[in-house]
Amino acid sequence: MVHIHAIIFHYGQRQTASWKGAIELEDGFIKIYRSLMKWEWYTNTNTKIVFIHLLLNANWEDSRFQGIDVPKGSLICGRKKLAKDLGLSEREIRTAIKHLKSTNEITIKSTNRFTVITIVNWEKYQGFENQ
Repeated sequence: MVHIHAIIFHYGQRQTASWKGAIELEDGFIKIYRSLMKWEWYTNTNTKIVFIHLLLNANWEDSRFQGIDVPKGSLICGRKKLAKDLGLSEREIRTAIKHLKSTNEITIKSTNRFTVITIVNWEKYQGFENQ
C-alpha cells in the first residue's frame, strides 16, 4: 500500500510560474506525496510510471461509459493503450499491473470490450475534504 506525504502536480486551472524556465500547467492537478519514495515499487521504474499515469488519468468524479459505472478514482483503459501512451511494451505493462494488483494498489474489472482499473485508495490520496 502506498502511504504518501505531499507534492502537487497541476493539470487544471491555467497557471504560470514566474521563475526562469517555468512551465504553464493546465487541466487540474493530482497530489503526489513525498512518502511515495518509500513505496515498495518506487525503484521499479515501469510500475511507478504506470501508477502515476493511472493517477493522472483516473476520473475525478463518477461517470458512466457504455452502460458501466466508472467511479471517481477509476478509468477505462487497456494494455495496448497504456503501452502506447507510456512507451513501454505490453509485457512491461502487464508486469507493472500485476505488481500493483499484488499489493492492492489497484483493482481490475474486465469486460469483453474494455477494462476498468480502480485505484484502491484514490479518495485517500486525492480527496480534499480535510484540506
